Amino acid sequence: GIGLALAIGLRARGASVAVSARHAGALQEFVAAHPGADRHGRPLAQAVPLDATDLESVQAAADAVFSEGPLDLALYCAGMFQPLRATEFDLDVVLHHLDLNVAGALRAWSVVVPRVLAQRHGHLSMIASVAGSRGLPKGLAYGPTKAALINLAETMYLDLRPHGIGVSLVNPGFVDTPMTRQNDFPMPAMIGPEQAAREILDGWASGSFEIHFPKRFTRFVKLARLLPDRLYFSAVHRATGL
Repeated sequence: GIGLALAIGLRARGASVAVSARHAGALQEFVAAHPGADRHGRPLAQAVPLDATDLESVQAAADAVFSEGPLDLALYCAGMFQPLRATEFDLDVVLHHLDLNVAGALRAWSVVVPRVLAQRHGHLSMIASVAGSRGLPKGLAYGPTKAALINLAETMYLDLRPHGIGVSLVNPGFVDTPMTRQNDFPMPAMIGPEQAAREILDGWASGSFEIHFPKRFTRFVKLARLLPDRLYFSAVHRATGL
């Protein structure tokens, strides 16, 4: 997915990268495939198992990463998506999305922010989605969590920038991943995870707050935010048939 492609991209630029996920075996395979060390002697790839729904796991992962030295950049990429309509309301599904997509990010930043403030530099980034811009059919569980991350990133930017800490928000359109393969509707301007990773790396390098792509789709979504409600709802119904 995007996270793996980003790790490969950062590693290719000579950065020491700590990759995290719940499945330690997959992490070790990634590390074994990317040997070597950076100019400080740190491994180019490190496996740090982490469950974003468990605060103790998040704290242990942060301890492991910061024990290797200062952290330049942290990306919260964990997330889930299950199509859900209000006519099929399932509270367990909604709360599971909230726990991983939103509370997971809050757990991560609760242990990372004090440490980057103490080291007086660093960059924090999180992946939301253009789906958080306005309500969409089948987005009952997913869309509100991404809207929350957009607000969270904006707030953290305002609070942390005066302290020299960078914050950025990644709002992708459709990227070919196992999550989007669940969709049974047309997904315009679909791109692969490698292209998405390049967009994110370029956005970080340019100092952008919001990194959105592919532009031919996300610019259209941004315009939709400006439509009056009546026109927006009508346009969505016509486009989706839902």
